[in-house]
Amino acid sequence: MKIQRITYLSLGTNQGNKLENLQNAIHLIAEKVGAILKISSIYKTASWGFESEDFYNNCVKVKTYHSPEKLMSILLNIENLLGRKRKDSIGYSDRNIDIDILLFDDEVIFSKTLIVPHPKMLDRKFVMIPLVEIANHTLHPIEKKSYPFV
Repeated sequence: MKIQRITYLSLGTNQGNKLENLQNAIHLIAEKVGAILKISSIYKTASWGFESEDFYNNCVKVKTYHSPEKLMSILLNIENLLGRKRKDSIGYSDRNIDIDILLFDDEVIFSKTLIVPHPKMLDRKFVMIPLVEIANHTLHPIEKKSYPFV
């Protein structure tokens, strides 16, 4: 028997038709990952860590049967399907779509390919503001506090 799990994802885009990029990502997440339970508002934010066009960011709450590692693989595939080109350079860069796993149930995961909860999420208002909108009673699995506590 497969167990349904709850995951929170962060989506961001700063290239092309930003609204369409987010919508296409949400459609593919619903198709390939699982049922979308909540979608936050879209927030326009300045680029973080580099000079660039403003980003559109939001978060989604998803019910999935996939393991965290399989989920990560699917999300990378969705980014590729939507035309994401990863650069070999170190640091941040423009992207037409970026999808990060913020939380996966109440698990703490440290593997070669995945760290959950996302290690930088608490430092990023562009992540925390939309996350609080849809997960304000969810406990951070390390801090053991509900949002917003930042």
